[in-house]
Amino acid sequence: MKEGSPWIPFRHRVFRGLWFAAAVVNLAIWMQTVGAAWIMTTLSSSPLMVSLVQTAMTLPVFLFGLPGGVIADLVDRRRWLIVTQATMFGAAAVLCLLAYSGELGAWTLLLLTFVLGTGSALGMSAWMVTIVDVLPRSEVPAAVSLNGIATNAARALGPAIAGVLIAHWNAASVFLVIALCMTAVILFILTLKSSQQAHDLPPETFSGGMRSGLRYIRHSSVLFNALKQVFVFTSCASALWALMPLVAKEELDMDAGGYGLLMAFMGGGAVVAALNLTKLYRRFTLRTLIAAGAIAFAAATLAAALTHNRYVVCAMLIFAGMGWMAVNATISTVVQTYAANWVRARVASVYLLMLMGAMALGGALWGALAEYIGLNNALIISAATIVSGLLITRNGTIELGNEADFAEAQQTDKLVLARDVSHSDGPVSVEISYRVNDAERDIFVRTAYAVGQSRRRNGAQNWRLYRDLSEKNLYVERFIVESWLEYLRQRARVTKADESRENSLQRFRCDTLATRRYIYQAPSVNDQ
Repeated sequence: MKEGSPWIPFRHRVFRGLWFAAAVVNLAIWMQTVGAAWIMTTLSSSPLMVSLVQTAMTLPVFLFGLPGGVIADLVDRRRWLIVTQATMFGAAAVLCLLAYSGELGAWTLLLLTFVLGTGSALGMSAWMVTIVDVLPRSEVPAAVSLNGIATNAARALGPAIAGVLIAHWNAASVFLVIALCMTAVILFILTLKSSQQAHDLPPETFSGGMRSGLRYIRHSSVLFNALKQVFVFTSCASALWALMPLVAKEELDMDAGGYGLLMAFMGGGAVVAALNLTKLYRRFTLRTLIAAGAIAFAAATLAAALTHNRYVVCAMLIFAGMGWMAVNATISTVVQTYAANWVRARVASVYLLMLMGAMALGGALWGALAEYIGLNNALIISAATIVSGLLITRNGTIELGNEADFAEAQQTDKLVLARDVSHSDGPVSVEISYRVNDAERDIFVRTAYAVGQSRRRNGAQNWRLYRDLSEKNLYVERFIVESWLEYLRQRARVTKADESRENSLQRFRCDTLATRRYIYQAPSVNDQ
């Protein structure tokens, strides 16, 4: 395959297997979502009970998505994927047995759907990271595009397969096929090698891992801007997704089949964009692609509001699908390439939380607004907010990360300690001195603050740069790390990009004033 080809990740055997396995999981999820909702209509006449099926599948994402990402970074991802997929298998198997025996009730269906959704939510970020972990970062954009193709294909095929099985066989058959899908996926995962890396330091605690993941995002301007972008765009654009059934029924006089056709046009547009994104990344800036995608989606939303011509709406929905993929696939690529290896799953989980949270929240708000001011007016406002969102998020850097920058840097300096220090001792205070002449002051300050951002991202607290009042050219960098163990982790988390920034400060270092490290001395503690 040629370099730059959208299919280039398929040259990696492990990626091919992971991609197909993830596609099967997505297929099972969509079969469960649609199949369970239809089965609920036979168990209860309550619209609330039917709507709760969707809630049972999506609520676990908000409850367990981030914890799942933390766990995926702290343990062997292969074993974690086995646990999560086994949870989904167990729920599907029990549903199959209960449906076959005629013992399946409405609340039991909801409970087991929630369990299946929990398995999916806990494993979501692990899948996302594991698939791209086997690739160099330069091929991640193509991998994200291929994942988008698989997701859209599953969204189209899953409901169709579930409908055929229910219509021509029985309800139990849907859950049987889901269980078989999960069995195949688990068998494939068992063939993978362990993903857990050997470290000299003990693993983070769950709460510590969650804090460090959120701290990493907070102090990474690129990731923070990307997540802000996806939340603003998705919450504004979710109106078209949420109100599409009403557009089909009330504005275009179409039935359920027509609604499916509209969704197919949008999915087709997404596939077209996915196949061309890698080429577009080389020709245009990421900001340009995001802006073009948002404007295309806004135009399609406006067309759905202003025209009753089916052909025009269908044509515009192709552009909507292309725009949706251009924005969200680009941001997903940024998220997956701009995080250090030790925190990738946590960053991915926050991205998924922002994406799906914006979809859920936005859909509810746009639905309420449409009921109050009318369908067309709500869609017009949605189109306007999408364009306005571009203005809100126009500042800030959006760029792809590369392998050279995020590879771990080897620590060459040796820690010389006057006495033994345990991992739990701390906090640790670090002080680094610099001498800077007036001509280079601005360069030094900018570089120091860039270094400070990376230190905060990796675990430093209360980072400050001080200017000495008694010596004109003396500057001191100070920060706190909560324990000696966290300080060692901070050193181990330094990437090549971090190292490059720190090296830029080396020429300002004071030879006579070495780096000083201090550890908190608690009162009434006996020295050993």
